[in-house]
Amino acid sequence: MKLNRVKIFSATGVVLALALAAGSAYALKLPPFEERGEIRAEDVCASLGNASRAATALADVLPEKSSYSFRDHATDLRTDELDNSYQTACFVYGDGKQLLVARTDMLEYETTESWQKEAVEQFVSASSVLPFAAGDKAVASDKIAAIYVPCASHGIRRHLSVVVRLKKQGDASASDLRAKLIDLAKNAAVHAHMKARCDRPSKLRE
Repeated sequence: MKLNRVKIFSATGVVLALALAAGSAYALKLPPFEERGEIRAEDVCASLGNASRAATALADVLPEKSSYSFRDHATDLRTDELDNSYQTACFVYGDGKQLLVARTDMLEYETTESWQKEAVEQFVSASSVLPFAAGDKAVASDKIAAIYVPCASHGIRRHLSVVVRLKKQGDASASDLRAKLIDLAKNAAVHAHMKARCDRPSKLRE
């Protein structure tokens, strides 16, 4: 009987110790009880367009992290209608790890299929994406959304290639992830079409 009592007390002690440890972790917000960091509109990359819309979409697609940060690069902005260059990139991080990349480049392909093959299929297979209505061509999956947007009519008929790529995803369903990535791509495309001084209709459907 004494041996059994010792075992019972020992087991009880282990349970209590684990409970206390879990309680302390929760109180101190240690893993796995960390509070999710806030994705604030004012912190979102300018190149993602409307900040509140972008923040809402990002909150739905990104995994839960204790903090989020953004790096926005505008390396080559179009200054006038004779300029054939425009490039921006937004990098989204969670707890220091890259979660999402959104790029916009001014370029031109002979066909929309050539654009898709080079801009999209280097990241995902052709069979994984489905078309949606935007630009001259647009495709998306639960990992990527991309739009080929008409832009400049001067000289070569230039387009904007907008590609939003999710590198680490949250718990949303595949259909929800795809829908929110499309929102992000459209939002970024509307912004880029304006900032790049495009004079051709964007064919972006709100």
